[in-house]
Amino acid sequence: HHENILSDEGERRKVLKHRIVHTNESGKIVIIGVSTGGPSTLDRILPEIPVNFPAPIVIAQHMPPFFTGPFAKRLDSICNLTVTEVTKPMELQDENIYIGKGGTDIIFGDRSGRSFVMPKPESAEFHWHPSVELLGRTALDHYKAEKIVGVMLTGMGNDGAVSFSEIKKKGGKTIAESEETAVVFGMPKELIAHKGASITLPSYKVGAQIKRWIL
Repeated sequence: HHENILSDEGERRKVLKHRIVHTNESGKIVIIGVSTGGPSTLDRILPEIPVNFPAPIVIAQHMPPFFTGPFAKRLDSICNLTVTEVTKPMELQDENIYIGKGGTDIIFGDRSGRSFVMPKPESAEFHWHPSVELLGRTALDHYKAEKIVGVMLTGMGNDGAVSFSEIKKKGGKTIAESEETAVVFGMPKELIAHKGASITLPSYKVGAQIKRWIL
């Protein structure tokens, strides 16, 4: 029955969201650093981000190789935005979420006036991969600080604390997940200790705050 073809909400969303190319015209970017407890936390936050979201979202989730591909696919099935694993240089587009590939670090680059995100071999300079510290650093190299929203979610250790606090210092906005919801209150706690959090929120309020700052 043809009337049932698009009745599956997930399928319909997919048809709609894979249709159009959206260049990153606003010049805004959202970066997210997350480790232990990340998948369930992102499951809660990312589906709240609406279609027509005028910025790309780039995520460094500590994960081994071969896990990030299926993870990106699963997120894609529950999100309004298209979710892709960064396996090669990709032009950054609004309404898209990019997941760093396990076993690599992710960096931004420019080609003929367009912004790209790309994988590179893990750098020994960083302990955890994909590196959140490097994600913050490369964002500052390619974006005006005031156009960056940095989100630090659950995870052990201090990955990203230095570069994300630098984003705030230079005029960007940052969120640290609060102890209330963080599975491991390590990375957010370190960001707060570096005076690098513009605001501290439980995970169920993070999506709304991202929208407030970007929309």
